[in-house]
Amino acid sequence: MMKKQRLREKTQADVKKSKQTTFDRLPKQKSTHPIKNPEKQILIAQLKHTIKEEELELLVIFQLLPTQKVFSNVMLEIFFDDNKLNTYLINIPPSQLLSNELEFPIKMDMKNIQPGEHAIKVEMTEPGSTGKKLTNTTQYSIIQYTPVRRQDRYVKVPIVQKIEGAFRIILPHEKELYQKLQKSRDQELKSKKEQW
Repeated sequence: MMKKQRLREKTQADVKKSKQTTFDRLPKQKSTHPIKNPEKQILIAQLKHTIKEEELELLVIFQLLPTQKVFSNVMLEIFFDDNKLNTYLINIPPSQLLSNELEFPIKMDMKNIQPGEHAIKVEMTEPGSTGKKLTNTTQYSIIQYTPVRRQDRYVKVPIVQKIEGAFRIILPHEKELYQKLQKSRDQELKSKKEQW
């Protein structure tokens, strides 16, 4: 009888210990470090460009600071000579695999654009949930635009056109023979003229 009583008490104690934690009975833990929200920054490291035939390739190289893990959406606006060209929304998922420098390529159609100096402006912003800008940065680049034409890429070598007549290289020992032939031809022509 005593054994059964002890077994029952032990089972009740085990059941109390094994009860699943619910929201009303969460274990109390104290946070040792308050979570800081570090100030976010976007840095445009470089604006690289390549001029091609009726096309300009722009590469925006940027960094997300303090770490790329805290960013999710970045808005990139591009301006050409103070005219807004386009707006891009770049989604950056939090990942340990992202490098410190991110690249965003842009191709611009340059048909009918005048050669000379042109200003390119890139503005990057992270909009907050309330519409307020969390961080913002701008970078300018002045490019000297000279269109590359297809014919400029050709090798400039003149083409020799057909030369009328027959030509032959005469070696020194053959020269005397040719002179004799030319003399006899000239005499033959002279005698034919005299006969007319």
